Formats: sequence, structure tokens, C-alpha cells
Amino acid sequence: MLFLRIALGIAIAAAIAATAIVWVQVKPNVEAIIEKRNDFEKQANMERTAKTKALAELKDTKTKLGATETELASTKKARTDAEEAATKADNRAKELTVQLTRAQDDNKTKSQELSSWTATGLTPDQVKSTVAELKSVRDASASLEAEKKVLLRQNSQLETELDRYRGTNDVEVVLRPGTKGRILVVDPKWDFVVLDIGANQELKPNGVLVVSRDGKLIGKVKITTVQQDRSIANVVPGWKLQELLEGDVVFY
Repeated sequence: MLFLRIALGIAIAAAIAATAIVWVQVKPNVEAIIEKRNDFEKQANMERTAKTKALAELKDTKTKLGATETELASTKKARTDAEEAATKADNRAKELTVQLTRAQDDNKTKSQELSSWTATGLTPDQVKSTVAELKSVRDASASLEAEKKVLLRQNSQLETELDRYRGTNDVEVVLRPGTKGRILVVDPKWDFVVLDIGANQELKPNGVLVVSRDGKLIGKVKITTVQQDRSIANVVPGWKLQELLEGDVVFY
């Protein structure tokens, strides 16, 4: 019994000694591990703090960036509005400058006209009377000119009639240089045509016109009957180089 107690005591002492030895050997490692863990936790805490701070700064930066973008958009709009306003103002200034120049030119012209009228020594009533008289003279002159043309045409017709009675109506009549027209109607059976020119273009019976198409001579026609804006002509024998067609040009 005593032996067992002694053996148990020895075993316990040995176990304690072994534990003490192990603890002496392991303690530095355990302490190193604990120190590393503490360092890791410290580093983790620092990183978490830094992360939290960084997130806060990022949020603040985003807020400031949003405000800056809003302010920038507002500034751009204000600049655009200002540019548009400046353009409108510039255009308006140009328009006013043009109007001012026109007004100055008009004023200058009217001043010159007023000076001219003042130099005549006439009163406004006298000026009105003179203008009315001048208009009346012009109207009378135009009327006389129209009557003159009618008398000339009548005289030409009378001369033609006299030539017919005298037996000289076959003589070719001289027409106004540059006379030009077109064929409206063609009668190939009787070889006569209707032209779109007449007494208004000083056309006369027995006058001879050249007929052309595309710049080529195709015949000649001789006037037989003349109206105000129409005339009838016969194809001159021996001068019908091609069949005459509506639209062919006639000229003198």
C-alpha cells in the first residue's frame, strides 16, 4: 500500500516535472503566438478604423463631387444662357446699326431733295400744280405716240393698197430689222401658214420672212394678210426646202 502511494507520488511528481519542462519549452512559443495575435488584432483594429475613415471620406468626397457636378451644370447653363443673350444682343445691335444707316441715308436723301425743292423757290402748292401739269403732258405725249403708231400702220396699209392699185404689190416690202415670230398653223395643201406676229410688230403685206428650224434654213414665206397680232403668209415657190411645221421660227 505504501509502495503504491510512493509510486503514485513519484508518477505525479514526474508528471509535474514533465509538465514544468514542457511549459518551460512551450511558453515562449505561446507567448509569441499571443503577441502575434495581439498584434494582428491591433492591426485589424487599425485597418478597420482606417477603412471606416476611408469610407467616410469617400462618402464626403462623393457628396462634394455631386455638389460640384450640380454647380458645374448650373454654371454651364448660365454660360450658355449668357452666350445666347450675347448673340441676340449682337444681332440686335447689327440690325439697329443697319436701320440707323438706312435712316441716315434716307434722311440725307430727303435733305438733298428738300434743298433742291427749296432752291426752286416754289411753294408746295406750286409744286403739286407743276407735277399735275407734267403728268398731264406725259399722258398727252403717250396718247400722241400711240396715235402716231396707229397712223403709221394705217399709212403703211394705205401705201400697200396704193401699190396694189399701181400694180407694184409684188415688190418685196422692207420690214423692221429683228422681226421674229413662230408658225402657229400650217396648211400643207395650200402652202400657207399662220404666224403669231402682226401689225403690232410692224408686219406688212408682201414682206418676206425666212423660216428656220434648229438654226437651219428650211424655207421662206411671204405675208399676204396682216392683223394686230396675227398674220397669214404663203410659202415662197422654190424656197420650200423642207415641210414647214408648227413651231418653226420666222425672222427678218
